[in-house]
This record gives sequence, structure tokens and C-alpha cells, in this order.
Amino acid sequence: TVKRYYDLGKEKTLEEASKRRVPPSLIENYKSIIEDKLKLGCSVRSIYYFIQLKGYQGSYTTVKRYARLIRESCKHKATIRIETTPGLSAQVDWKENLKLISRNGEVFTINIFLYILGYSRMKYLQLTVDRLQPTLFECLNHAFEKFGGVPEVNLV
Repeated sequence: TVKRYYDLGKEKTLEEASKRRVPPSLIENYKSIIEDKLKLGCSVRSIYYFIQLKGYQGSYTTVKRYARLIRESCKHKATIRIETTPGLSAQVDWKENLKLISRNGEVFTINIFLYILGYSRMKYLQLTVDRLQPTLFECLNHAFEKFGGVPEVNLV
């Protein structure tokens, strides 16, 4: 070791010679996949299994450590909650074109009608096969019947 530093000292400064060679990280090629999966809300364990299928040879702890760094660097933006009085408002939303596959391999496309009361945050869900106006009116009527009334404002 002294001889090595002596020989290296002829070519380089002592500071350059004493630097250790750092091997490339096993996780380096998988960082973008991990970041994408974290943005989608996947658990670290599921990400680990996923990248193992892609050829990752490192440990779970390494993935967990990298995920922690990413999560700490991503600050969550504050959200503003709007509080309303009872009966004032409700919100209507659609979850559109969800694909379901039966055991026989048939593909079904469904939509979910979602109605949320502003004050109590109570929810009403209804599955539909389309998002046509008659379907919307039918879903709204069912929600009104379920909650026993109509709020002053329906936000879409």
C-alpha cells in the first residue's frame, strides 16, 4: 500500500492518489423506474419486486434508501380545503373508461359516477356503461333520492 501510494505519487498528487475508486451503484440504471413508480403511489416493496423482474441484482435496503431520498426531496404542496354549510353544495365527478377483463378474457369498459356532499363528504357511487346525458340525469336522481334532497349548488 505504501509502495502503491509512492508510485501513484509520481503520477498524481497525494490527494488524487488517495481517492478511492467508487464502483457504480447497482441501482443507477433503475432510478428513473423507481421515481416513476413512486409518483404513481406504488409501495417500495412492489417497486423492488418489479425491478427485480427487470434484472436488478441489488438489495431491498438499497431501494428503500433511495426511495426515502426521493420522498424527502419531493415536498407535498399544501391543499386548501373549502368548508361548506350543510345542504350548500355537492360535487359530481366521473372516473372514465375503466377496463375490466373477465375470466374468459372479455374486456368491459365501465365508468363510475361519483357524487360527494360538500359538508359531510358522504359519497354516492354508481357504475355505468356510458356517460350520456340521460345516464347523468339518472345517476343524479339516484343520488338525490339516496341523500333525501338536492343541494343548492352542484359542482361539476
